Amino acid sequence: MTARLSLEERFRSSGGKRFYVRNLFGRIARIYDLMNRLMSFGLDGYWRAFAARYLALGSGETGLDLGAGTADLSLAVIKRSGPGTHMIGMDITPEMLQQGQRKLKRLGLQDRIELRVGDAEHIDLPDNSVDGCCSAFTVRNLSDIRQGFREMLRVVRPGGRVVCLEISHPPGKIFGTLFYLYFYKLAPLFGTIIGKAFEEYNYLPNSLTTFPDAPTLKAMMEEVGWSNVRFYRLTGGIVAVHVGTKLA
Repeated sequence: MTARLSLEERFRSSGGKRFYVRNLFGRIARIYDLMNRLMSFGLDGYWRAFAARYLALGSGETGLDLGAGTADLSLAVIKRSGPGTHMIGMDITPEMLQQGQRKLKRLGLQDRIELRVGDAEHIDLPDNSVDGCCSAFTVRNLSDIRQGFREMLRVVRPGGRVVCLEISHPPGKIFGTLFYLYFYKLAPLFGTIIGKAFEEYNYLPNSLTTFPDAPTLKAMMEEVGWSNVRFYRLTGGIVAVHVGTKLA
């Protein structure tokens, strides 16, 4: 309870969770990819590939990647999509997008992935304007999760999907205990030693404390209008991929 209240106090002193998160990720943008690989033992690429397959964009279609950061999920989608597929990547943190732009330039993919500053809770796109929407490790950082999923529903065309990859709560007692030991104790230590970023990587586990488990997140998606919602637990349930469809 103390850690949660302390985090809430930090949100208030920063002008709200959105501003706190934006500034936090701005400070770690240069080491974000490296820390993802190290802290996930290289599994984050597999998780994104799994999510990208379920977005299932066809040739010539356009997808939206919310909280795109350094563009890794957008790249995973493009890699598994047909010719002419286009991605729009939005993130509230310009420093993260700058890292992504460098990556796209190096790979020669600037014409297929467009990165822009944008807010997942107030998406600057018309209704029914994209063929699918995805996010990786973003929903946990939203101020209002339901509002985020409402906005995703608004901008996706009927028949399109939403795919949400997020850290979750492992259901097994033994594995769950080991995960929480690593996530709450060792992850902040790694952030301190490698990235000199204790506060940033102390936020990471604490952001999961009040985040809904996989069944509850599924129910929230259904509540705002997503249909055929299902989820897949990966790596013992430490992450979950939720998939939903917009029927009308």
